[in-house]
Amino acid sequence: MQISFNGAAREVTGSCHQIQTDGGSFLLDCGLIQGGPERHERNRLPFPFQPEDLKAVVLSHAHIDHAGRLPLLVKAGFRGPIFATEPTVELCRIMLADSGRIQEEDARWKIKRLEKQGKDASWVRPLYTEDDAFRALDQFQDVEFHREYEVDGIGTFTYHLAGHILGAGVVELNVGQGAEARRILFSGDLGVEGARLLGPPESVREPDYLIMESTYGNRQREEVEDRTEQLFRILEGTLDRGGKVVIPSFAVGRAQEVMARINDLVETGRLSGVPVFVDSPMATAATRVFAMHPEVYSEEAQRLLGAGDAPLEFPGLRLVTSVQESMEINRWKGPAIIISPSGMCTAGRVKHHLRHNISDPKATILFVGYQARNTLGRLIKEGKDPVRIHSRWYDVEAEIEVVDGFSAHADLDELLGWYDSLGGVGKQTFLVHGEEDAAESLARDLRRRGDEPVVVPELGETFPLG
Repeated sequence: MQISFNGAAREVTGSCHQIQTDGGSFLLDCGLIQGGPERHERNRLPFPFQPEDLKAVVLSHAHIDHAGRLPLLVKAGFRGPIFATEPTVELCRIMLADSGRIQEEDARWKIKRLEKQGKDASWVRPLYTEDDAFRALDQFQDVEFHREYEVDGIGTFTYHLAGHILGAGVVELNVGQGAEARRILFSGDLGVEGARLLGPPESVREPDYLIMESTYGNRQREEVEDRTEQLFRILEGTLDRGGKVVIPSFAVGRAQEVMARINDLVETGRLSGVPVFVDSPMATAATRVFAMHPEVYSEEAQRLLGAGDAPLEFPGLRLVTSVQESMEINRWKGPAIIISPSGMCTAGRVKHHLRHNISDPKATILFVGYQARNTLGRLIKEGKDPVRIHSRWYDVEAEIEVVDGFSAHADLDELLGWYDSLGGVGKQTFLVHGEEDAAESLARDLRRRGDEPVVVPELGETFPLG
C-alpha cells in the first residue's frame, strides 16, 4: 500500500493524491493548477498514472483547485465513480461547467489575439469544454456526511464536516484488511473559527496516517477587531469619499461569507442606500445552493434563520448574471460595493472592475482571501505598481486593503488546534496544499508536538503506508 502526491505538493493548488492498494487505486481530489504562466502547460501534461485503472475519486470539496481537472481525467479514460457530498455535487455542476466555458472563452480570446497579430492560431484548443464538464458530472455520486461508504475492493470512506465551504469534507478512509488495515485521514481544506455561515471543522481520533493542508501554516490572522467591524470600517471610508469597493472573491464560499457580514450591517441599519453587486452567474447560483442547505450552517446562522433573517438576503443586494448587467456596473456613477470572481484576479469579471477602478484614488480594492504566488491578486496585494490587466498597464491609485479573517482557510493556531484534537497520529503526517515555506514551518511545529514523522512531500513523490 502506498500514496503518491501528484499535485498540491509544496504548492497550494492542483490537489491530486493517489492511494494504491492490493485491491486497486483511487484518487483524493483532481484539481487544476492555478497561478503562474506555466500553469497552462502543467495542466495539459498527461497524468502520471493510468486514469482507466482508477477505481474511484473521493472529492473533498468543489473548489476548482481540488475538482477542476476531473473533466480531463474522464477524457483520459477514467470511468469510475466520483464520490462527493450532495452540496459538493450541486456546486460542481455549477463550477465545472463554468470552468469549461472559461477554457473555451480563453481559447477564443487567444485565437483572436494571434490572428490580429497575423500569427497561426490553428493549434489553440481549450483545456476542456463545457460539454467535457457535463460528461464528467455524469460520473458523480452524492453521499451524506457521517455515513460509511465503500470503494469496491479497496475499503471504506466517511465524510466529516470541514467547515471550509458548503459541502467540504474531512475524509476518513479505512483501507486494507486484517494486519494490513490502515486508517487514513485527509483534511481537504479546513475552515476557520468564527465563520459566519459554517461551523468549525470536525476531528477524527488517532488516525494512522494524516494528509493535512498547510496553506496558512506559517501565519496567524492578526485580528485587532471583529471581522464585521473591519469590513464596516473599510466600506464606510470608501463610500464616504464616493468610491467603489471592489472585492475579488471566490464565487463559492467567500462571496457568501462576505454577503452574510454585509447582511449584518444592513439589518442593523449601519449600512444602507448603497448597492451591493454580486457580479457572477456562478456566485448567484452558488448562493441559491447555500440557501438549500441550512443543515450545515453554523449554530449562529441557524439561529438567525430561525428568527426570520435569511443571512444571504438584504435590501440593496443585486445578483448580476448577464454580461450587459455586468458592464452597466462600471457605468454606475455613485459609490457601490462590487463582489466578483475570481478570488485571485486570474480571470473572470473582476478583472474588468479592476480596470475601471484600480487607478481611482476614491476606490478601494479589498482582498478577503489567499492570493497564490504569481497571480494578479498577489501582485496587487504586494504593492506592484503599475499592473498589467488585459494586456494594458494601469497605475495603482486605489486604496489596497486586506481582511484576512474572511479567508476560508484555517490559520496556524487553528491548524495546530485541529491537529491536537486528533489525539495523535499513529504513523506519519504528510503536509500538502501549502507553499514550501508555509508547509515546512508547520512541519517544524508539528514535530515538536508528537513522535511520528512529519514530511512535506515533493511533487510526484511516493511513500509506503506500512
